[in-house]
Amino acid sequence: MLTESADLRFYLTGFRSSFGIVYTDAQESVFFTDPRYAEGAKAALKNTFIAVEIAKDLSTVLDYVKSKKVRRLAVPFERVTLPQAEEFKARRFKLTDSMPVFTQAMAVKSDDELALIRKACGIAEKALDEVVSELKEGITENDAAAMLEYYMRRHGAEDRSFETIAAFGKNSSVPHHASGATKLVKGMPVLFDFGCKCSGYCSDITRTFLFGKGEDQAEFIKMYGHVYDAHMRAAENIVSGMTGREADALARDHLKEEGIDKFFTHSLGHGIGINIHEYPTLSPNGTAILRDGMVFSIEPGVYFEGKFGIRVEDSVMLRGGKVESFMKSDKKLTVL
Repeated sequence: MLTESADLRFYLTGFRSSFGIVYTDAQESVFFTDPRYAEGAKAALKNTFIAVEIAKDLSTVLDYVKSKKVRRLAVPFERVTLPQAEEFKARRFKLTDSMPVFTQAMAVKSDDELALIRKACGIAEKALDEVVSELKEGITENDAAAMLEYYMRRHGAEDRSFETIAAFGKNSSVPHHASGATKLVKGMPVLFDFGCKCSGYCSDITRTFLFGKGEDQAEFIKMYGHVYDAHMRAAENIVSGMTGREADALARDHLKEEGIDKFFTHSLGHGIGINIHEYPTLSPNGTAILRDGMVFSIEPGVYFEGKFGIRVEDSVMLRGGKVESFMKSDKKLTVL
């Protein structure tokens, strides 16, 4: 088996680098990298079964593999580029797809992986508490996003999980709004969607607030209640053995009962791990069977163009057949 993909080689080795190739067979596992990472890799992998060798490119590694008389090589098809495919073809390897094995293995987390995700979730919530306490009129979305990222770093995060979303007022109706110069005004909705990485593992959380009382907030408050109830219905009723489609329906059907399911424009959730979007997918087309040890988001939302959006999201896991949330912060509507 061979992979050059950054997330897959991190999964196999626990070592992060911008270049590296992992090769493994029945006799050995070798992490090939360039001189920039050789010393660090040797130190990190010293007490493992993974050897470290220097290689300048894929061609060098494939020459090594070919010298071992390997004919059939497992590679993650969806991660192979056209130039890489040409390299494999030139050496006449018979290829088989290793991606399904990675997908299934990475979907069920070990206790060590769960501990890192739990830590990343805790850091995100600490940052949220600090930023919420410092919100004031006139602050911009960019200011708030920067504060979230600063406090996550301050509490031990190594990076953000994805681009931090801070959306004020009508901007919250855009699910993946790009934080900008919009200033916070009393009465506005505030939506934060963010997360951080801890030793390579991600967290993901969304909270929606009202910044002070204002006029014409009755509809927002009513819709928030529906989204909250949809979240709780899913969290309380998702069980191991259920499909992603069945899980999604728990929230979607509730919103349909309230006549607002057409405003729920994305899936209920996605797997979380080394990548912020992993297997399984909880969506109307989700065929994955949910199992204990899987980590995913529960994030129902409704979005009313030009008015406001509401999303309530936790990172959760399945344990003992039921959902257990990593998040401790209150999901009921808070007026700041």
